[in-house]
Amino acid sequence: MATAIVGSTRRAPRRALCWFQRAAEWSRQRELSTAAGPAAGDAERSAGQERHRVVFLGTPQVSALVLQELLRASVEPGSAFEVAAVVSRPSSRHWLERTQEAGPGPGSAAPSSSSSSSSSSPPAGRPNWSRHSASAVERLARDAGLPPDRILCPVSPREPAFLDAMRSLRPALAVTAAYGAMLPQAFLDIPRRGTLNIHPSLLPKYRGAAPVQRCLADGCFASGVSLAFTVLACDAGPVLEAQQVPVPPDVQAPELTQQLFALGARMLLRRLPGVLAGADSAATARPQDEAEATFAPKILRQEAYLDFRRPAAAVHDHVRAMAGWPGARATLLLEARGTGTRDPIELKVLRTRVVPGPGPGPGGAPSGASSGAASAAATGPASVAGGAGGVHGGGAGGSLYGSGAACVGPQVVARGEELLVPCGDGNMLQILEVGRKPGGGGSFALTAREFVAGLSKRRLFLPYRL
Repeated sequence: MATAIVGSTRRAPRRALCWFQRAAEWSRQRELSTAAGPAAGDAERSAGQERHRVVFLGTPQVSALVLQELLRASVEPGSAFEVAAVVSRPSSRHWLERTQEAGPGPGSAAPSSSSSSSSSSPPAGRPNWSRHSASAVERLARDAGLPPDRILCPVSPREPAFLDAMRSLRPALAVTAAYGAMLPQAFLDIPRRGTLNIHPSLLPKYRGAAPVQRCLADGCFASGVSLAFTVLACDAGPVLEAQQVPVPPDVQAPELTQQLFALGARMLLRRLPGVLAGADSAATARPQDEAEATFAPKILRQEAYLDFRRPAAAVHDHVRAMAGWPGARATLLLEARGTGTRDPIELKVLRTRVVPGPGPGPGGAPSGASSGAASAAATGPASVAGGAGGVHGGGAGGSLYGSGAACVGPQVVARGEELLVPCGDGNMLQILEVGRKPGGGGSFALTAREFVAGLSKRRLFLPYRL
């Protein structure tokens, strides 16, 4: 005989729609409303249910974080806006497919969606050759249920077909977050409330492509995020709101970037109702002081190389700034067994910290940095492999040493858990993690202990005098 369970507190699970499902359901309802013809649209407007159309432009993962919050807010009950379209930069694969489909011929390409391409001529401009798959923003838009024709990946935002598609949407507002391309005036004229940009700096400081990296490289103790209207000049539009945040001494560029964009997303959602209603506009926002403007140009790959002749704190800040891409790199000399030659090796430096040292000794070398630091150049073997062009410098990517023992620098302390590199101000840079060689298996990062164990008591030297 079956026994009934009486008084159980267990409840049947509720099937609540997540925001992804609500966004997809809204997209289906919008398509049905459009298919119903003008009469359905008139009825919706007469009922006061028309929502403002917002176009979002972004590409990397931090942009996807902003889009996720925007989509989440758009499907909340009583929301006054919808995400009508998403625009992202194309991948190299996408760009090449469009070129092959279009064939040779002059002209501009039409915007391509996540699943189809309608271009009739080869696209102009350059793709992101380092990215072969869809961007984080494009994937999120697709997963949220946006129709394929509302996910646009133009090679250039100047393409006439792309601009025509934007005009047909009649957006109230465009929102950009790390989109990755300059928007032409023809685009800026389309949204009737303008274009808002989330920029991770306190404008007018650090305008440009790499504000977080340049801020960290400069050793700043504070940064911030600005919500500004976009104008034709780079990051020069009036600022609607800005918020300052402290910069911890060991925070790295990817972490700080994510923090600032998350803060910017909350700022955007807070100010969005006023902007869509027309209460907040470029006319009421704070103009930037051009005299205070500084610029943050794009990071170049050759800037990844560390120069230990600089102060230890500056080298540490450079490691923090280069974290992620391109990643900080250091070239050291590894002493070979038997022959005594010192061959250059390149390390990808992941995490560091500054350790106070005894200060500069005679000739600029840190006194007492290690047992062999002060006399390495004078007593070391006469052969340095690699030639004049084998070691890159900090920022310039050029040679920092020639051939011969006279160019060998101080010894690097490599014992136990310590990997200490002497720097130009007499302090030491402690390397905490280095990158594992591709194909090595296991974790991407090696701790200092693991790296030192792999040296098998072989000595490391700097390739130049301090």
